[in-house]
Order: sequence, then structure tokens, then C-alpha cells
Amino acid sequence: MKKDFVDIIGIDREEVLRYLEYKGQDIDNNLIEIIEECRNITKDKISPKYTFRVYSINQKCKGIIDIEGTNLILESKDLYEVLKDCNKCILMAATLGINIEKDIKKYSYTELTKAIIIDSCATTAIEEVCNKVQNEIENNILNKGQYLTSRYSPGYGDLAIEKNTEILTILNGQKEIGLTINNSGIMIPRKSVIAIIGISNKNIKQSKEACSNCKNKSICKFKKGVNSCGN
Repeated sequence: MKKDFVDIIGIDREEVLRYLEYKGQDIDNNLIEIIEECRNITKDKISPKYTFRVYSINQKCKGIIDIEGTNLILESKDLYEVLKDCNKCILMAATLGINIEKDIKKYSYTELTKAIIIDSCATTAIEEVCNKVQNEIENNILNKGQYLTSRYSPGYGDLAIEKNTEILTILNGQKEIGLTINNSGIMIPRKSVIAIIGISNKNIKQSKEACSNCKNKSICKFKKGVNSCGN
């Protein structure tokens, strides 16, 4: 993790409002002040960490992706479509750390409005962390003529959420960034992301309509054409 990593996490206010299900209503100055306070609280409490590794992939048949050098096999027609022009992929995990979880819980007992807003700020922050990691990969890891796909996470579309545990084990996530998964499949800290990103020699346009493939699209509150869902 870069020493100044927290400083470049802006926590976009429009994204925070989206997670708060804001749909163009007027916002009074008092609420604006609370949102700004919660953004600052979140920036102060998060401790972003991430880890990733690059693997060659073998797509034996449609919907079956073999991650070479591991025992991981991903069965997903949706992910196959994301990786169909790729010969490598990145397995990544990122987290905001446990302190922000403690603050959300603390405020839920005393100031519920702040707890809800801080939760939305943290969801925005973890997406920004993932975007920064992806930018770092593009700038420092890829060779000339290589391109990244959108991120794709287990539990999204038709890729089983249980694959999170296998990916985290491969990445040694508990030791590297303090991320674990409990018996119910919940990531701890909760504001964390595990994802797969493809590497291709073709200039792939990253999809902004990935939500259209998600099995939860009919009930999702946040369907806005983003690359990945909030956690």
C-alpha cells in the first residue's frame, strides 16, 4: 500500500448520495454538513490495503476458466464472456480495515443517520480503492499493448460467491491485508472486495452495463451501470 493511499481517496459525494438512494431531492444545508462530516470521519478511519497476483488462464470450454498454477477453476458463463479475449487475469482483494466497521457500529447505537451515511461513504471508498488499484496495474504492471477488462466479483452474475474463499486463500489475504471470510461467506472487514480482472492483448472497452448480467438486477437499488456492486 502506498503511504499516501488514503489521501487520494476522495469519497465522491455524488456516489455517497446514490448509495443513500438520493434521486434528485433537495438537500438542506444541515444534511450537507452531516455528509461532509461523515466523509471526513470515513477518511480518518479507513486504512486501505490491497493485494493482487497475475495468473495465466486456460479456458478449456465455454464457461470453464482454469487459473493456471492454482487449483482454482471458475465456472461462469458471464465471467467467460468477460475473459474470452484474455490469456491472463488478475486476482485481487482490497479492504478498508476494521476501524471503519467499529465506527459504523458505534454510530448505529447513538446517531443512526450518521451510521447510515458513514456506511455509504465506506462503500464509495472501497470502490475508489479498487479503481485506484486498477489504475496502478494499468500504469505499472501491464506491458505495452495490454489492456484490462472490468472487475468481476464472485456472487455477481452466475459466479458462485463461495469462490471468494478460494481466491482469498490463493492470495494469502488474511496475512497480506487482514481479510477473512466467515462460515456464512461474509467478508471481515465487511467493506472489502474480491475480484477478477482480465488482461488482454486486445483493446477491450470496459463495460459500464455489467449490471445487466447480474442475477439481482430486478431487485437492486443501485443499478446505475457501475462496474461492480457496493459491499
